[in-house]
Amino acid sequence: MPEFYLIPKRLARKAPILTSIAQWVEAAVFRFILALMHKLSLELALRLSAFTFGLGGIYSDKADKARTNLAIAFPNRSLEWRNQATKEIFRHLGCSAAELIKLEQIWQEREQRIEFVLEPQARKHMKSKQATVFLTAHVGAWQVASLVTRQFGFTINAIYAPESNPIIQDLLLDSRRSFGEKLIAADAGPRPLLKVLNANESIIMAMDTRPDTGKLIPFFGVDALTNTSAVGLALRTGAAVVVSRAERLPGGRYRITVYDPLVSPIPNAPIKEQAAAVTQIVHRYFEEWISEHPEQWVCLKRRWPKAHKL
Repeated sequence: MPEFYLIPKRLARKAPILTSIAQWVEAAVFRFILALMHKLSLELALRLSAFTFGLGGIYSDKADKARTNLAIAFPNRSLEWRNQATKEIFRHLGCSAAELIKLEQIWQEREQRIEFVLEPQARKHMKSKQATVFLTAHVGAWQVASLVTRQFGFTINAIYAPESNPIIQDLLLDSRRSFGEKLIAADAGPRPLLKVLNANESIIMAMDTRPDTGKLIPFFGVDALTNTSAVGLALRTGAAVVVSRAERLPGGRYRITVYDPLVSPIPNAPIKEQAAAVTQIVHRYFEEWISEHPEQWVCLKRRWPKAHKL
């Protein structure tokens, strides 16, 4: 998540008092939006949130990160195209915020709103309820992707990135807990992940952002620091690795696709090498989704090392 929403990060660090004021204002705005969204229809909430996020997002320092990511992923596209795609990225960020708030309503109305598409082996696997590491990316309606695990009765643990504003973090976590999800912080280390997988529970995480530590794995042909630990733990424990995607359809509807469980292409290699190989397969899925809808790739953190900045 962004460190600050309303003021530039450099300015906030130079003037700590601004950080406190900005976090208080951010929390007040978020509480107001939360209360308003609960009263609106899903369709209106999506439009309003997309409009609001689209207004100011393009002027934030996160817009520069999004443009840089697009420049590296799509080096042949023009600056004008990147600017337009970045505007749309913030609109889709607004949609994702609304979807998180309205997740319970989407679930309650799933027969009218959600189309579940499962590949043959994926359907067989989902019925087994075997421990699984579900992987998705911040593309499209990623907040909705977890609903397929509820549809098939999985005990799910969501990996989340801690929010810099403690007030907003508490609000977001309370929203997730009220929906029945268990939560594990991204910086908690491998031990809690290992524990839940050994207990035949499952994990879901978006794995297209840059972690603080990881392994360099090609992404759009350029090495990017990538978290391979969750895949590695799956390989160690015998849990499945499954990629899933949620797409927005017209009329406040969604399509959730679950792909066949991934198989290591080098099963006799050491676990670390297998984890890297499987992660490269995951990246190919993400590259395909992002190439289809680059304006829906909400990656507002530098994805590649600074050496690759264009």
